[in-house]
Amino acid sequence: MLILSCNTGGGHNSAAASIKECFEGHGYSCDVFDTLELFSKGVSRAISRGHVFVYRHLPRLFGATYRFEEKHSSRMLYQANASTADELYKYIRENRYDAVIAVHVFAELTLTEIRRKYDPDIKMYFVATDYTCSPGVNMGDMDQYFVPAGLKKEFVRCGVPVSRIVESGIPVRAEFVRRRDKKLAKKELGLPENGRNILLMCGSMGAGPMEELTEILSKKIPEGVTLTVVCGSNKKLYEALLPMSGEGVRILGFTDKVPLLMDASELMISKPGGLSTTEALSKRLPLICINAVPGCETRNLEFLTEKGYILHADTANDLAFLALKLISSPDRLSAISDKLEDEFDSHAAERIYTHVYEVYEKNVAS
Repeated sequence: MLILSCNTGGGHNSAAASIKECFEGHGYSCDVFDTLELFSKGVSRAISRGHVFVYRHLPRLFGATYRFEEKHSSRMLYQANASTADELYKYIRENRYDAVIAVHVFAELTLTEIRRKYDPDIKMYFVATDYTCSPGVNMGDMDQYFVPAGLKKEFVRCGVPVSRIVESGIPVRAEFVRRRDKKLAKKELGLPENGRNILLMCGSMGAGPMEELTEILSKKIPEGVTLTVVCGSNKKLYEALLPMSGEGVRILGFTDKVPLLMDASELMISKPGGLSTTEALSKRLPLICINAVPGCETRNLEFLTEKGYILHADTANDLAFLALKLISSPDRLSAISDKLEDEFDSHAAERIYTHVYEVYEKNVAS
């Protein structure tokens, strides 16, 4: 199995990791490959850094570009990714992969060109990592499209054949499906076992108004509540927030303990990234989001708020007010967790595995 990701933010790589974890657990051999490296490692790094810069500092530009692509599916997008089809096809054949899964539209379009140019018998799949049909997906030609539950009609409206759509959900690693006792999680992290914790984290890049939010909340945090802020890979943000740390406020940089931090929290504040929201909802963690980066995350916010899975606020002040109100309302927090327990399915990776395995077995039998 080859899983094609794209080094533009942590979400796609997290989805790839969850699929790899699941398939390897069932005995598959899996490799994850950054599609951007088909151009070169230097190009991959440049695009990744450019994406991070625009995401952090020019979110309106990101949103405007996304909305343009929604209305005008650009052939340039297809052609740019199609240019690496020969190299990827050679790589697939040399390594004798039985199937390929794309978790980013760039990879999907490269695979589509391989299908059109070489007509290979290898099975190809696309996994959506946002709660919307992203621009360019409709230009692809995959065997199956794994999409979030409730979005089949949108993908059909965008041009994806209904017969190829599987409402699997967005895959997350098993550690986000498992839940630990809150007191034990708090003890392991050095948090007050009988206190409450608000987790503030806006993706792996530390995007959005995190500095403003931390400043507001640190001044109003009630007794018995801790604010834990995760800055991710944003070193400048970490350095700016570190002076605010103290009683009731913990500032963290990059950490591999996000699942444990979610287990130890009663409430999370974030931006509506496809993977980060799915991970929190899989933990049954009440979540408030702010639309920090317009584009696909706007669609995520609209879909998840309409379902009643998350709450949102438009400004840092409003978000802080809502967070402080919720953290003082354990009954309301419990009601949100109960709703997620009843309605939100967290087993997308297993569902994707089942469908791919069934197709593989039929091919072997024939």
